[in-house]
Amino acid sequence: MKSLRTYSILLAAGAALLLGACSQAPDAEKDPSADAAYKRAHRTEGYREAQKSNVSY
Repeated sequence: MKSLRTYSILLAAGAALLLGACSQAPDAEKDPSADAAYKRAHRTEGYREAQKSNVSY
């Protein structure tokens, strides 16, 4: 019985962590600046490095 309680607590904690890690993008029509900030924060690192590059062709 004790292991079942421990298992349920661990399962609930894992679910809470998983759901807490997922953030929803703000509505672009209601707040365009928040939407842009969200998109900037969720870019991949490679894309950020490419944007920092001063290479001209």
